[in-house]
Amino acid sequence: MVKYASLGYESLDDYNQDFFGTLLETNHTYEFFVNWKKVFNNLEDYIIEISILNSLNKVELTKVEPHFREILRKYPNVLKVLPTILAIRDKRVDVLDIEENEFKVVDFSNEQFDVDEVVDFCKKSGLLDLFSKIDDLYSYLVGTEVGLDTNGRKNRSGHVFEDIVGELLAKKIENHPEYRLGKEETIRFQRTKRWDYVIYYNNIPKYLFECNFYNGTGSKPIEVANAYVDLQNQINDSHLTFIWVTDGKGWRKMDKALKEVSPGIDYIVNYNILSKSIDKILF
Repeated sequence: MVKYASLGYESLDDYNQDFFGTLLETNHTYEFFVNWKKVFNNLEDYIIEISILNSLNKVELTKVEPHFREILRKYPNVLKVLPTILAIRDKRVDVLDIEENEFKVVDFSNEQFDVDEVVDFCKKSGLLDLFSKIDDLYSYLVGTEVGLDTNGRKNRSGHVFEDIVGELLAKKIENHPEYRLGKEETIRFQRTKRWDYVIYYNNIPKYLFECNFYNGTGSKPIEVANAYVDLQNQINDSHLTFIWVTDGKGWRKMDKALKEVSPGIDYIVNYNILSKSIDKILF
C-alpha cells in the first residue's frame, strides 16, 4: 500500500485527496513549444544554399525557371534544401503523377540527379512559383522549420516532465554530498532496468524513480501502472526504494484505476507531493 504516513499524511483519504487535487494541468513549459536551437541549427547547415536560391525572387517571373536550371547546374548542393521548402524531411520523395499515370521517385540526395526531372517536380508541386511570391527564403524556412518541429512536441512533453522532476531532485540533495543523482542509469536487481533517475547514498543506489505525465486517458497509463506493481514486487526484498512520479489531469478521469493499483506500490507521488514530501523519504 502507498506509504502515505511516510509522505506526511494522516490517512489514505487525505493522501488521495491531495494527489488528485494537486495534479498539474499541463507540463508545457516555455521550452515545450518550439526547439529554437534545432530550428536555427537546421538552417545554418544550408545557409549558403538558401542564399543562392533566394536570388530567384529577384528575377522576373518568366525567367525564374531558366535561372533555377542554371543554379542546379552550377550549385547542385541546393538540391538538398528543396524538400524542406515543401516541409518534407525525407530526401527521397515518392509522387504519383496523375496526368502521366506514372509513379515517380525524386531523390534529392543524389548527386547524379536529372535537372529536367527536378525542375518538372518543382513546377508541378508549386515550389518554383513560390520563389516569385516570397521576399526572403530564409524567413520562410524559419516558419517551415517551426512547423516541422511541432512533430517533436509529443516527445518533448515526456522529456519536459522528466527534466523538471530531475531539477527538483538535484535541488533537494545539492547540500548533501553523501547523495548523488544519476539520470537514465541501469540498476540490476531481479532483472536489469534503466531508470529515469537514481539517487545514490554513499555511492550505493538507494532510490529509483520513474516519471510519466498524462494529459489524457487511455490504456497506456493503466498498463504502466500494472507494470510498476510487478516492478515493486521485484524490489520488495532489496535495499532499493521505488518512487513513481506521475502527474497530469488525465488521472482525474482514471482515478479509479490508479486507486486499484496503488495498494501494490509504496510510493506514488505527483510533482507537488514530491516537492513537499521527498525530504521525508530521503532524510
